[in-house]
Amino acid sequence: METKSNSENTKPTKKRNLPAADINFGNVVTNVSAKWMANDELTLKWLTAIQFEADATSFNATLETRLQKGASRPQLTQSLKTLDKEIDNALSYVKGYITDKYKKENAPSYYAAFGIEHKTNKYVFPLDQNKRIAALKLMIEAITVHGFEDKEYGLLFWTPIAAQYSTFVGQASAVDGQVAVKVGDKNELKKSLKKGLNAIINLLKANYPDTYKHELRDWGFQKEKY
Repeated sequence: METKSNSENTKPTKKRNLPAADINFGNVVTNVSAKWMANDELTLKWLTAIQFEADATSFNATLETRLQKGASRPQLTQSLKTLDKEIDNALSYVKGYITDKYKKENAPSYYAAFGIEHKTNKYVFPLDQNKRIAALKLMIEAITVHGFEDKEYGLLFWTPIAAQYSTFVGQASAVDGQVAVKVGDKNELKKSLKKGLNAIINLLKANYPDTYKHELRDWGFQKEKY
């Protein structure tokens, strides 16, 4: 999973859950498969209509699973953003506790123990999600060591925040991994199906030299090469 540290300088762009090209391709292979099954007198030595139909079905099933797997990702992303805001807001109060107890000039020397790092002339929590998990653990330990556990932003605040954040990051990582697997499966099936589509197109051109364009449209093809 790409963490914030890898993308903080790049404005994210919204993407479709499924590319329109893949949806269109799924419709094409479904239509071509049905037509070939109904015209099984047209044959290829290396590919049968039944095999092509199985691949077409698998491709569309993979698209559906990919959509289902990725459906929860936006909610997880939003949950993490909400927690990030709570964490960053609470951090200013903790820095205040440190300043009140150890004086302004000494406060920065204590920040590292709380998981706070220096970045671009500021003292902040890490942006990288995995580093932020580690920083939250340090925060909980330091809150107790330095006697801030009963403060408003003490243990009762940081303990559940740390647990939730770790859980959401783990769930997001799992979803991303599952989606990546399905994308890989989809790409392999698409490669095989394209080979089949091109062979069927040539088959139709060979069998219908004068009317093949009409046949291609009738079979559901949207172009003459894939």
